[in-house]
Amino acid sequence: MSESSQLREEIIRLQSELEKRQKQLIQLQKHCQHDFQETSLTRTCTKCSLTESLYY
Repeated sequence: MSESSQLREEIIRLQSELEKRQKQLIQLQKHCQHDFQETSLTRTCTKCSLTESLYY
């Protein structure tokens, strides 16, 4: 198998893993009891890293 084919297969595998992890993070953030730390522009949960903009 050529190196380019191996790289493509790895990219596909890693993209799939990334999607899985992103879904896990979303679920974690949905069910988190947030503990926010605020700045003048954002607030970020110290537990799950959810970040919200305070600038409207």
